[in-house]
Amino acid sequence: MKQTFVHDISHQLQSAVFSSGLTTKLICLFCIIGYCLSFSSQCVRILAVIPGRVMPPNFWIWTFVTHSFIELHLWHTIIDVIVVFLYSKMIEPLWGTKELLKFYFIVTIPNALVVTFAYFLFYGLTFNEEYLFERPIYGLASFLGAYSVVIKQIMPDTVLATTPFFKLKQDHVPLLIVIISTILWLARAVPIHFLIMLSFGILISWTYLRFFQAHQNGTKGDMSTTFAFASFFPPLIAPVISVFANTIFEIFVKLRLCQPYVKKNNVMSTSSLTITIPGADAVDADRRRQKALKALNDRMKVKDSTNDAWPELDDTQQSPLLPPTHQVPSSSVQIDMNNLMDVSTSRKNDLNQQQSAS
Repeated sequence: MKQTFVHDISHQLQSAVFSSGLTTKLICLFCIIGYCLSFSSQCVRILAVIPGRVMPPNFWIWTFVTHSFIELHLWHTIIDVIVVFLYSKMIEPLWGTKELLKFYFIVTIPNALVVTFAYFLFYGLTFNEEYLFERPIYGLASFLGAYSVVIKQIMPDTVLATTPFFKLKQDHVPLLIVIISTILWLARAVPIHFLIMLSFGILISWTYLRFFQAHQNGTKGDMSTTFAFASFFPPLIAPVISVFANTIFEIFVKLRLCQPYVKKNNVMSTSSLTITIPGADAVDADRRRQKALKALNDRMKVKDSTNDAWPELDDTQQSPLLPPTHQVPSSSVQIDMNNLMDVSTSRKNDLNQQQSAS
């Protein structure tokens, strides 16, 4: 069992490595190089984000780009490479190389700014200078969290595992990895910046995909209900999260930070009503269409197999309820049109004679 599982993972990873695009290979290559450079403390100081050195007079702003390639532990690097290769195999063919690279920088650079601000806040509360100079910010945690959001968008209802108590779906993965990261941080297995980067990576990526990502049909974002912020949470607390998220969205609309949610109704035709939701990606729509067609075909196959169980009604086929020698007479009615015309003529002549006699 274990050998089969390991074989399947290795086969999928090997397939992902050879079929991945240029962006995926470059990210994984830089992650491996960054781990090798992490054995030098001087390289870590230069490439990782150190909050005290991004401010003047040092102004090491390039670290906001290079910090994601640095990992200090081998198991972190292995997880980064495996997740990036496996997930990019599904994402890069849909988005393209440029969009994936753009998404990478949109997630990692703002995330480094958020963690830097958090470290300044921690320093203001504790006056511990380690947050400024001794605790570098590094790793690909923000991008891994962002990938979980993308997979949720592509396959929202996919069941990953089934247990006697619940079904683990792709919708639950972002919240689940945040909970696991929190437990690991409490156990001091990961630093605090790992938890912050993972959490804000999920939030930043969802914000970009929900409101700002441009699609081929000219729309932006994804306003589908399966990608709402409340869908990341269990059904018990999803309504409360929905009220909170909608309130923030209305504030952002008033501040003109987001576009209002508008449905376009096509009422030109009286036979049908078409409602277009802005931001619905063509690839995502095609995926759902194929899923619906597959379900319809399965139902049609079941219906056909049911119809095959009934005997065919054929006039030339002998009924199984009658003996073989019994012949069923044909039920036909013949109408003689000549006799019918003669009867009609005679009745007309009788009627004329009665009128003349009167």
